[in-house]
Amino acid sequence: MSSADLGSDRIGRFGRYWLSLRDSAGAVPDRVDFDPTALADMLPNLIVVEHLAGDEFRYRLLGTGVDAFTRRSYTGKKTSEIDGHGPGNRIHTLYVETLRRGGMVGCALPYVGRSSICKSVRQIAVPFRTAEGGGQVISLIEFELMTGAEVKSLPQSRRWVL
Repeated sequence: MSSADLGSDRIGRFGRYWLSLRDSAGAVPDRVDFDPTALADMLPNLIVVEHLAGDEFRYRLLGTGVDAFTRRSYTGKKTSEIDGHGPGNRIHTLYVETLRRGGMVGCALPYVGRSSICKSVRQIAVPFRTAEGGGQVISLIEFELMTGAEVKSLPQSRRWVL
């Protein structure tokens, strides 16, 4: 996929930023090259997962917008510890496929979770190499809410970063 294939919305801008980090051979960029300040307006909707081994991932960080939507903080938890996030789930499959392909993977799907105010989800995920060798996936997620719906923030005391 080239930059020209991506739209001008936040999903497209996120994809173009990742493409700009690859080297001339198109290799997966190093995680240390990711500069969150370059995507400041997207930080509330970013998800960072690290690949542990096999089918296991851990949420390193979920943005405040994701925490507000889920009304939970999954930071620090393994995908297998959260109902609906382990193997066989489309969220998990997105992370697996992103690392397997070594490139960006996107999806736009009807929402099937527990929220009564969300209609659909759009998500793009991109891989990064890490010094530890396991790899990380950084994903931008957007929730399409019912008209007039409001998401309340998770209290600061319930947020943390690993």
